[in-house]
Amino acid sequence: MSETKYTLITGASSGIGKALAYYCAELRMNLVLISLPAEGLADVALDISEKYNVITRYFEIDLTGYNAPEQVINFVNEAKLDINILINNAGVSGASIFENSRPEYIDQRIMLNIRATTLLTRYFVPVLKANTTSFILNVSSMAGIYPIPFKATYSASKAYIIHFSRALRPELRKNGINISVLCPTGVRTNGIMQKRMDQHTIFARISEVSTEEVAKTAIDHMLKKKFLIIPGWFNRVVFTVSKIIPSFVSESFINFEYRKEVQSSMESSPTELVN
Repeated sequence: MSETKYTLITGASSGIGKALAYYCAELRMNLVLISLPAEGLADVALDISEKYNVITRYFEIDLTGYNAPEQVINFVNEAKLDINILINNAGVSGASIFENSRPEYIDQRIMLNIRATTLLTRYFVPVLKANTTSFILNVSSMAGIYPIPFKATYSASKAYIIHFSRALRPELRKNGINISVLCPTGVRTNGIMQKRMDQHTIFARISEVSTEEVAKTAIDHMLKKKFLIIPGWFNRVVFTVSKIIPSFVSESFINFEYRKEVQSSMESSPTELVN
């Protein structure tokens, strides 16, 4: 087994994934970065390598492709890279009226948010087992905790990530593999997200957390083997309080919040790839 360890991060060219890559490098982790083609991933890898003096490798691929997860593990095996941390960050959000959603729109969220994460986890378990201690960080969302109108498929896909991670956690613990799940709230990762988030009330905007804070909170808590990671003090308070609030109250508030976002979404684009 190689003495050189790597952290593999999907969706690493922008947003939370990029922030995770920089923070991991700051902690002296070597990196394997995965993202869509033509997203500037090579520049990100080079900048990280020069700034932090760590080894960076990268592989550009659309993870919604049927054979994409297998191609990622093949790339790692052929390069003989020893992965001890897997971060499944790549995902696609969006807001849409379900009845009007194109089948392709729905399928994209299932293929990337659910299928790619599940298969990458499956392919990398034998690799992670070869290490005394290893980690999986699956990126979900606060939308996976609360059913979100106008984000039905996205919200359900992120709920899957939470349940998948929780169910798998005891299975892999005996092999020295710890699983954590990250549940950030809305993050201003691009112009479309900024426009959408500006539609929300003051309460939603208070919940905003920077990508840098999300990344630091995620990695620090992952290394401490915490399961559910919620960045931002306000979001943790909301999560705690929501356990005692009647469901019809929280559902009414969430419906009010996201009705305005879907209107903004229809004026722009229904998709934000974080792949």
